[in-house]
Amino acid sequence: MSIYTFMFMDAAGVSAMLEFDDCADEQSARRHALDLLASAPHRGGVEFWAEGGQPMQVTAADLAVSG
Repeated sequence: MSIYTFMFMDAAGVSAMLEFDDCADEQSARRHALDLLASAPHRGGVEFWAEGGQPMQVTAADLAVSG
């Protein structure tokens, strides 16, 4: 398990929220990011990362594909 940081992003790339959650791996963190975005579809996306890891991002297009 790793602690991931999640941030909503708007069109300008500015954070609207900050959340932390334990996730088993990157796929689990990605699913959590998609759930967060589904709860606020007016946001541009969710950026997430584990400490020391590269930032990853999901957008509305990813949400449509996962649906």
